[in-house]
Amino acid sequence: MAELLLIGAIVAVGGVVFWLRQRSGHVIDENNDALTRACSGDREQARRLEDLEHSRASEPLSRKEARQRALERLIDDRST
Repeated sequence: MAELLLIGAIVAVGGVVFWLRQRSGHVIDENNDALTRACSGDREQARRLEDLEHSRASEPLSRKEARQRALERLIDDRST
């Protein structure tokens, strides 16, 4: 019985941690975010654009910020 309580507590803590990370933008649904959609579903291209934004930035960026900047740059490039 104690083992089941311990396992349940571990699963609950893991769920809370995942939920908090998702809310803070650390976990990104790469299948359904705007950058991936703008890349016609090509997750690898979206990751390369995100990485490029990280390398261009002078300050550290979160994944969410880098993906947003990459999306904005992609939209700007396509409109010119």
